[in-house]
Amino acid sequence: MPGAGALISDSWKFFVSNWNASVKTSLLFLYAGLLVFAASVLIKYFPSLTLVYNLIWVLVGIGCLWIGIRLFLTMLNLEAGKKPLSAKAESLKALSIFFPFLWVAILSGLVIFGGLVLFIIPGIYFSVVLYFSQIIFIDKNIRGTQALAASRALVKGRWWPTLWRIMAGGVVFGIFVAVINELALSIFSQIALLAKLPTEDPMILGGAFVVSMAVQAAFAPLAIGFQIKLYRALQKTK
Repeated sequence: MPGAGALISDSWKFFVSNWNASVKTSLLFLYAGLLVFAASVLIKYFPSLTLVYNLIWVLVGIGCLWIGIRLFLTMLNLEAGKKPLSAKAESLKALSIFFPFLWVAILSGLVIFGGLVLFIIPGIYFSVVLYFSQIIFIDKNIRGTQALAASRALVKGRWWPTLWRIMAGGVVFGIFVAVINELALSIFSQIALLAKLPTEDPMILGGAFVVSMAVQAAFAPLAIGFQIKLYRALQKTK
């Protein structure tokens, strides 16, 4: 299996070379942020519309999950050397598998949470073992607990090497994106100070969310690309 450094390098090259294609999907995260900003403006001038404001947040959460599924579909196709599906076809595909994908995510989350409640170490163990459950579901249409079992089988006998690569990629790319996000938020904060707007203003909070979602739109393909590259590496060396 490729070393952590090789996987990180390969993932970065994959991200850069396919950014123009992947950002067409990930840009939807920015639209979700703009919707939250619109809701923030609404609640500022119409405080009684709290229910509508909360409903928008729920819809944004659902929408971001749907966008995430679309981005997985996009990146899997790009990694396989294929063109992404058309926006309409990809949207319908993501919608058709939304609830099965959510169910796999819930099952994985429950197992990991249960491990964390019992002891920290079992939680860490299951978080690595089930790391590929959602990719396997999308890639192979293996559903429910079978997706969890397939992820476990993929990692079996290679838990420590897999953990090391996940941690290495998470640290390198996580710090990189976090620094950019903090820099973008700092610039936004300075603009807000110049405008003499209070930090608790709903529009400021909504604007900060837009900034964070813009960063996510730019770099979400990097995180998913790394996960896919590690997934393929494990498949090839099974």
